[in-house]
Amino acid sequence: MVDQQWAVDQLQAFVAKIEEMAELYRTIHTIGSDRPEAEDFEREISELEDELCRLEPAVQVVMDAVDPELRNYQRFDPDLPGSVGGISWTERWFPARRAALRAVGLHTVGAEAKRRMQEDSGRTSALAADGYGGADFELVWPRELFVREGEALIAHAGQDFTQQCEWLLTEAFAGTSAIDAMSENGSSSDFWGSDPLSNALRGTRKFLSRLVENAGQLREASVRTPYWSQRRRATVPSRLDMSAVAREFVRMVDSFRLNGYFGRAFPDICVDDHDGVDVDGGDVLQQMLGISNLRWPLHAAQLLELEDAMFDVIEALHDLVARPRSRSFHSYGGCGWHYSQFAIEPGRALYRWRVNQLLDRSELGLRLADDGEDIGRLVAVTDDARADLVTRLANQPPGRTSDRVRHGIALYRARGSTEHDKRSAILVLAGIIEERRQLLKDNLVKKDEGALFDIANNFALRHQDLKQQRDYDPAFLDWIFWWYLATIELSDHLLARPAS
Repeated sequence: MVDQQWAVDQLQAFVAKIEEMAELYRTIHTIGSDRPEAEDFEREISELEDELCRLEPAVQVVMDAVDPELRNYQRFDPDLPGSVGGISWTERWFPARRAALRAVGLHTVGAEAKRRMQEDSGRTSALAADGYGGADFELVWPRELFVREGEALIAHAGQDFTQQCEWLLTEAFAGTSAIDAMSENGSSSDFWGSDPLSNALRGTRKFLSRLVENAGQLREASVRTPYWSQRRRATVPSRLDMSAVAREFVRMVDSFRLNGYFGRAFPDICVDDHDGVDVDGGDVLQQMLGISNLRWPLHAAQLLELEDAMFDVIEALHDLVARPRSRSFHSYGGCGWHYSQFAIEPGRALYRWRVNQLLDRSELGLRLADDGEDIGRLVAVTDDARADLVTRLANQPPGRTSDRVRHGIALYRARGSTEHDKRSAILVLAGIIEERRQLLKDNLVKKDEGALFDIANNFALRHQDLKQQRDYDPAFLDWIFWWYLATIELSDHLLARPAS
């Protein structure tokens, strides 16, 4: 029993260090590799790799003793360079991690018995019962986007469904656990029918359907709690300046580009397509933005040299990005991946999400609008409560009033909006409130209703003559805009109430 416990301890320590290393990699990706604290994390990763290499021989012996098949896992070779064929050190440790977890299960009560006990006790979720929960199945996409893309793939499943599913899981999840689980389900023999391909498709579709249906239980990648020394120092991470944002943005765009997200706008020409016309991304962006000599792939230094170039490019690429739902590998002549079946909305949604994650860490005070007339355009950041108010009103069904509200919001929150733009936005909202004056008069205290129009009429907003008061701080415009917007939402609720 003591020897058995020692074996389990070795395996669990092995798994824990791999997970810790993966977490450190995710943290570096989140904060940016150019941050000073990233060096500390990289040092910890190096130490963990040394510890894993010391543990690995004992773990291999334990695995051989538990189940000879476990010896076939892909072993880590510390003498290889840090990245081989685009596979990171962390990813090359994952097969060893899965084998160690399986050995732990066999060394205790067995994986299947453990799963059934958890189901019977009700202590685990539907996904965790099948081993599809926790850090192994961590989303690096917005959960809603994974659900939408999963449902779209299931609804239009074809002969290339398995390949498309693998591509979706590659993009949406950290590590390879989701793909490995899909392969196990697709290769199982639990399904009726004699056609192996049909069996595999059914197994894969069932697996993806289960993930989509239980997506609410999947863990989303997030910024981890600071480590011990950081908590003790109680240091506040510094905000990224313009130079750091430019560098991180270029890296992000390169990732999108290498994954085919600009293949619809700038298609790569196959080596076998002798008649294909190459489209230079720099030329397309130059025509869209009027910026001469813009380079593609992007260069951070150039984006910083040209006034507003980075902001213009951020918005332009939102209009050009599209997610390829299918890809195939062409090995001849080093051609590489070919991407197809481009979907615009999911591509833009993922682009906005990742750009906003970057901008939220910066000192710029901007983000890409997720809704409204100005969706995909940089807007000024506000607090969560007011952002939620904008989202609710911007997503109202199309109509004369809701269209005007969206136009007012777009005028007000546009990047670089002037005092005149904000006045115009307030006048749009004031017009809507004027139309609902009787409704407000019937439901509000008389003085409250009168104050709404007194401000609009007497503070140089709606009229421009000597009677108007002009000597006030421009911050007044912010206050009145949000007051009017909230009043419109209030009047929406009053209109929606059933007649008494």
